[in-house]
Order: sequence, then C-alpha cells, then structure tokens
Amino acid sequence: MNSLGVEKPDEWFDADSKDGYAAEIVAHLVLMAAHRARLLGYGRKDVVRLLDAAGVE
Repeated sequence: MNSLGVEKPDEWFDADSKDGYAAEIVAHLVLMAAHRARLLGYGRKDVVRLLDAAGVE
C-alpha cells in the first residue's frame, strides 16, 4: 500500500471513525487525486464520473 500513500497499514485501525487519522489520510488522498487529475486535464465531472463508475456512494 506504500504506492497509495499509506506507509503503515495499522494507520487504518480507526477506519470506523470519521474524525480519526484514517479519515485524514482519505481526505489527503482524495484531494491529491483531484489535483493530479486536474494537471492531467481531467475536470471535476470526470473525477465524479470515475467515483460513480467505481460504485462510491
């Protein structure tokens, strides 16, 4: 999972909390992905369409 920006799998142990460290990691990864998508020429609608296609609710 290092290539996903997760250095230690145990940092996901509080995944049931929306305010824990795992939530911070998710926020960071989503914002970083949005920024990189923009650099590649993808817009917000493209990113949302990807999330929809992945089944994210």
